[in-house]
Amino acid sequence: MAEEGDTPTPGGSGPGIADELSAAGFINARMVGRGGFGTVYRCVQAAVGRVVAVKVLSSDLDRDNRERFLREGHAMGRLSGHPNIVNIIQVGATDSGRPYIVMPFHPRDSLAVRLRRHGPIAWSTAISIGVKLAGALETAHRCGTLHRDVKPGNILMSDYDEPRLTDFGIARIEGGFETATAAFTGSLAYTAPEVLEGHKPTRAADIYALGATLFALITGKAAHERRTGEELVAQFVRITTQPLPDLRERGIPDDICAAIEKSMALRIDDRWQSAEELGHELQAAQERHGLPVDDMAIPEFDADDLDTASAAWPADGAADFEETEASPRAPDFTAPSEVRPPTGESREAQPPSIPVAPLPPVANPAIPVTPEPSPGPPDTPPSRRNSRVLTYAAITLVPILVIAVGWALWPRTSPATCTQPPYSAEECTFETVADSWSPYPDAPLARQQTATAVDDGGIVWVIGGLDENGASTDAVRGYDPGGGRQWRTGLSLSEPVDHAAAVFYNGELVVIGGWLDGGSTTTGQVLALRDGRRWVELPPLNHPRAAAAAAVAAGKIVVFGGQSDGELVPETEVFDGERWVDAAAIPVPREHLAATTDGSFVYAVGGRQLSVDDNSAALDRYDPVADTWTSLPDMPTPRGGLGAAFADGRILAVGGELPDRVSGVTESYDIAAQTWSQLPEMRTPRHGMSVAAVRGEMYAIGGANQIGHRGTTNATETLRIPAPRTDPDWWVETARSNTPRQWAAAAVVDELLWVAGGIDDRGSTTLVEAFDPSGRPPDWRRGIAPPLPIDLNHAMAVSYRGELFVIGGWSAEGGDTSAIVSDRVFALRDGQWTEVASLNHPRAAAAAAVVGNRIVVFGGQADGELVGPTEVFDGSEWTVAGEIPTPREHLAGASDGTYAYAIGGRTLTVDNNSAAVERFDPATGEWAFMPSMPEARGGVAATYVPTAAREGYIVVAGGEESAHVLSIVYALNPATGAWTQLPDLQIGRHGIALATIGDTVYAIGGATRPGHTASTNAAETLRFG
Repeated sequence: MAEEGDTPTPGGSGPGIADELSAAGFINARMVGRGGFGTVYRCVQAAVGRVVAVKVLSSDLDRDNRERFLREGHAMGRLSGHPNIVNIIQVGATDSGRPYIVMPFHPRDSLAVRLRRHGPIAWSTAISIGVKLAGALETAHRCGTLHRDVKPGNILMSDYDEPRLTDFGIARIEGGFETATAAFTGSLAYTAPEVLEGHKPTRAADIYALGATLFALITGKAAHERRTGEELVAQFVRITTQPLPDLRERGIPDDICAAIEKSMALRIDDRWQSAEELGHELQAAQERHGLPVDDMAIPEFDADDLDTASAAWPADGAADFEETEASPRAPDFTAPSEVRPPTGESREAQPPSIPVAPLPPVANPAIPVTPEPSPGPPDTPPSRRNSRVLTYAAITLVPILVIAVGWALWPRTSPATCTQPPYSAEECTFETVADSWSPYPDAPLARQQTATAVDDGGIVWVIGGLDENGASTDAVRGYDPGGGRQWRTGLSLSEPVDHAAAVFYNGELVVIGGWLDGGSTTTGQVLALRDGRRWVELPPLNHPRAAAAAAVAAGKIVVFGGQSDGELVPETEVFDGERWVDAAAIPVPREHLAATTDGSFVYAVGGRQLSVDDNSAALDRYDPVADTWTSLPDMPTPRGGLGAAFADGRILAVGGELPDRVSGVTESYDIAAQTWSQLPEMRTPRHGMSVAAVRGEMYAIGGANQIGHRGTTNATETLRIPAPRTDPDWWVETARSNTPRQWAAAAVVDELLWVAGGIDDRGSTTLVEAFDPSGRPPDWRRGIAPPLPIDLNHAMAVSYRGELFVIGGWSAEGGDTSAIVSDRVFALRDGQWTEVASLNHPRAAAAAAVVGNRIVVFGGQADGELVGPTEVFDGSEWTVAGEIPTPREHLAGASDGTYAYAIGGRTLTVDNNSAAVERFDPATGEWAFMPSMPEARGGVAATYVPTAAREGYIVVAGGEESAHVLSIVYALNPATGAWTQLPDLQIGRHGIALATIGDTVYAIGGATRPGHTASTNAAETLRFG
């Protein structure tokens, strides 16, 4: 029998193991996943207040697997200190004897999670990860350790966006325990052919797995992923006999494809001879493509250290282990391995890669925590003795430093409190979306089987239902997410009802059908709340029904599904404002289903056929104009009693009731792509709850947390909805300009993307050209506008009253591209440049956006000083408004039509980047804080993308750090302040011209290295499906 706490639900932990971990000094245990041979808990290490991951051995494993689990601690412990291998903090055993391993907690999760949520990543980012992991594998191999399960799921991303290899649970240590020769312990799609054929794993098998991982990062799936319905034997045959698919068809450069193909060669002799050799080839490819060359950390080794480490491993694997002077550690790390360019080529030395991490204000100072440092190699290799002294000194001082300053540095100990405008600088910290549901203040009443509707003001109305005693209720309550986040009391129903449906129609709340008299009467009544003062009867349904669903589309109410007197109701009914008309029957009659609408169509989601043992996964779409139903791809999880909502082109299906339990599963259906994907599960699994999507957030209110009509709850939680999926899930290269340049001004006028000025290979330029996406093929147009009157770079451009405006910037003099700071403003009027009113404050590297009938300019620098005042142009003159709260330059600007947004930037040096996000209201002349970017970045670009919802997203791309340019892309939902990661740019850069035309974002030009060198004419697009 399993011990208490062995199988806690996600997000919680059983009381037994939680108590044991607490006794060991690890409090607030919450299960976050299961790994090889153990369960992983997120805890706070009480002694130093740091958040850690504790992997606890499953209690039912035999001695061999117990030894294998402890071998993981040994394997990772001897490698601790490598910048791309997860460190071991402590190894021990609970009071009941269950071994555990303590590691840093990685809130950004694994690359597998990133692929699942965001799809493929740019090949340039993938090979950067590959270089670092090659160093990690080479280090493990030189220490005598084979990993044997390299895959995206075993690569965690640190807070500094560094990949770290983890899960050595099936690692083989030379001279230690190992699995039986014929036992397969890896992940099939990433396992080398010879291992599948029964041969012992070698270093070549790890190299194969690393190549397979790079393939998956670039494409979003494994090269030999198991196909739907495919037998394992067939997959085995493909892996062992067939070459991998050709990545060149995706536009991946030939040398990158060749490096991965050699890694995954069927014959061992045809592969790279070492992980280091593969890493050097990837470094050489980075140089060939003008990318920053990443470091590959490989240490110097001391044979005595390795012998001591091996001897320290106890035969029974039961000893406690903590990092102390006497603990076996990895060899001292020296400078990264130098790049070996191809024969005949040379390269300039690249500075070491040092991530710059943001330090936003503390989210919860009550929990003193410090982020785990991102170890990096020193600039010069110190002696081993000095290195050890420094290591031991650091170990001694770390706890003191943690206590002294940890609370001020830790950025993500709990969800940020910055959740609704207006914000303050103190409370605004970065918060991602779709990582987990967040608990919310409980609803005023505990109810299940309620009716739900959202009115035009975004208020979520929860109507009727069953109370805690199982009795029907007449209560009507409304939750206002935008009005102080408060509950309102509505006019009670004329009589209690449960299992009804509700919609908002013609400005009125409408309640349809349900059960009356405690479930004894199925009603066809239809009630409308008129003027908020009285319930009036509308024409009744032709077919009384309960546990049905309703939604509004094309100006009509559509009701479908449900049951009456123990029979399913197949008829669909449509109300046009005067009468109900029978329409086409639903393809799969069912009840306890959910409904939602995109305004044109109505969707029937899930449900069941009178029994919880007969749940349905059906998704059907009804067209009220054509009176036709269309069956769409089934949900992954059949369930009844679920809730559904529509947001940004997706149907979100939440919770439900399964035969043996209630469900917290959340699944998303992308209407354009016709695919389902998984979102985080609710913290409180339930069915019969109210579900709604408002202003970028998903709400789950009340419901039942037990099967049937038991366990009524008032629990409320929210999920910040990620930005819409892009189509495809990666940036696509488009026509390049003939002129590589960076820091050009860009804006969209008359569906043309205009690019003016910038820095090209010869310096500051007057060049003006336009990209026409409607061309066949899309291409660049020159000669349709004269050059700028003066050369300009780091200028701003906006579309204002149908004209292209170019504002401020730098002009060159004597070869200095930033010699003269400009206050001049030019408008492209009737094909000629016309100078209009000048700025009050000359500025360059500033930002501008159009809000309503005004141009707003903010930030920037002049003569080495930051420019604080904001300026607003009304068509005739510039007026000075309030100062930007965080003065900075090299920032980005965007507008959603109501506010102007200032994003990122820096304070005069690339070493002092900012993560600040602020918004300006031209109506009041006031600035307000927004949640910060995930990391500090200067040289960013931003653009606003309208979506199907009322609110769109601000897309932020690229940027510059002291030793890197960035390819990372995020989307900010201005309504909620939540950030979502989008696919990376194919080519990282800063100083990009970024703009939106229709549903497509264009990233033009920029610089592929820090500073004003390496201008590029790269052009990529990202389309929102």
